[in-house]
Amino acid sequence: MNPLSLRPILVTASLFAMVIDAAEFDITRYGAVANDARDDTLAIRAALEDCGKAGGGTVIVPKGIFLVSRQASETPILTIPSKTTVRGEGHDSVLKFDPRVNQSNFWRMLGSTVASADIAIRNLHLDGANTYPAYVKGTTPEQNHGIFFYCKDGNVDRVTVEDCLIENFSGDCVSFSEGCRNFTIRRVVVRNFLRQGIQMGGGEGDGGHLVTKCHDLEHTIRPGGTTIHVEHAEGGKGFHIVDNTCRSSLLVGGGAEDLVVRDNEVTGRIEGNGIRNGTFENNRLTGLGTSPLMQFGYADGLVLRGNTIHSKENAVGIYVWGTSRYNPAPSQRIVIEGNTLDLPGQPISLNGVKEVTVRGNHIRNSTAQSPVETKRGEQVTITPTE
Repeated sequence: MNPLSLRPILVTASLFAMVIDAAEFDITRYGAVANDARDDTLAIRAALEDCGKAGGGTVIVPKGIFLVSRQASETPILTIPSKTTVRGEGHDSVLKFDPRVNQSNFWRMLGSTVASADIAIRNLHLDGANTYPAYVKGTTPEQNHGIFFYCKDGNVDRVTVEDCLIENFSGDCVSFSEGCRNFTIRRVVVRNFLRQGIQMGGGEGDGGHLVTKCHDLEHTIRPGGTTIHVEHAEGGKGFHIVDNTCRSSLLVGGGAEDLVVRDNEVTGRIEGNGIRNGTFENNRLTGLGTSPLMQFGYADGLVLRGNTIHSKENAVGIYVWGTSRYNPAPSQRIVIEGNTLDLPGQPISLNGVKEVTVRGNHIRNSTAQSPVETKRGEQVTITPTE
């Protein structure tokens, strides 16, 4: 039966014949069967292809576990066409990798590597079926991802991923980089990733991304990366990371411009290099270990404001550095103000910086001789701390 015959396309004059009720494509009508041992990849792919031929619509994943496997060298395995929503019925709608995923690499479950736009993934549970307990470089198949978008010749524009559980991937749970623009990742839960939870990158003209209200659950393996990660983003602009909970640190930078990191709850570290015009504001960081807790290198235009940093370890709270034998550029145009640093170690340390203002910070329980340590600094202005 042709699914297109089951739902009429509604057209209204006021919308100039625009389609407002697109067709639905239930993967079970294409032969996918839940909760058995058979591979459902071709059935799901057929539903996606028919949706694309129809000009868009919604591909439905009912409740149950549906198996996905790499057929040849495709990446991703399931390509989402433009104007298509892939929608489940919540965390009981599961797309899961075949266990053979643990024997090879470059399994990317769902996404696109061709020019496309207006894509959504909602109310789904993606399971990478990983059995590796920890990341081992050269051994772990680190390119087995859940959601994967990348476009070398064109752009993937306006993608929304929301209300999904994505777990057990030996690579990244969510990955999007070159050619990706205007992505929204909202209320996505990640767990048991061996590389990154949510990974972003991109180049000139890419960006405009929002990651908000996401979090990672307690892990049963040892993550090899961070909950939210931005790298290889030289020339990318407009990365907004707002109101997330990160159990496994937050690493952002990679040359990104116009970066906003605000109102996040982070365990571990917040770190980034090469940031251009970045604002880190009202984040709450609980530090682990003795490495610097907020650390930034080669920044140009960086505001650290209103953050709360707590640690029981003898760690540096905020560390900004630049001017090394690898790169003579200092970190410059830095403002550090209104932060609360509650830790026994050095609250603020500056090394190889220029044009820095430090003011109005609140220091608690530090045993350091001075709240601000400065090495190789030019035009550094420090006002009394509280």
